[in-house]
Amino acid sequence: MMALKMEFTFDDKTYRRYMNGFLTVMHCHHYMSLLSKLAIDFDDIGGARILCESVEDSVRPMIDDYCAKNNLASFADKLDVGRQYYSAMGMGVMKISGDPGQGEVTLTRSHVDQGWMKKWGNYKAPVNHWTRGYIAAMFASAAGKPPRSYEVAETASMVMGNPTSVFTVKSK
Repeated sequence: MMALKMEFTFDDKTYRRYMNGFLTVMHCHHYMSLLSKLAIDFDDIGGARILCESVEDSVRPMIDDYCAKNNLASFADKLDVGRQYYSAMGMGVMKISGDPGQGEVTLTRSHVDQGWMKKWGNYKAPVNHWTRGYIAAMFASAAGKPPRSYEVAETASMVMGNPTSVFTVKSK
């Protein structure tokens, strides 16, 4: 594994923070919990899907850019860039296994899940739709596939009482 090169900048005119040239917002757990709840509450119009796809579309260029600028070509190296960005954004800690056809991601720490539990306690279903979108972007970027190429399902969840959150990844 290589160490991700990080450059943080701040624009004094717009008060915006950038990470490696990409606009980045470091969210608090209250914001992420409310965003997750909003997606769940709007299930009738596909709230979770909208959140997943929005995250997939917004983080994919950042991962692609870093890999291109640093001449990273292997699937494993590109996945590792995604893993490290996830932690650098304060979203948690991932363990990843897999290949371009399928994979598994385990969160040993999760900003979304742990924030949800602080705010509302346990829940009957997984809530980490933000990370599902992130994982879809990470795998599609690593495999050089277009958006919506991966189906990501959260099969175990911290908010449901599991010690970790687990996501299965399958190429469509």
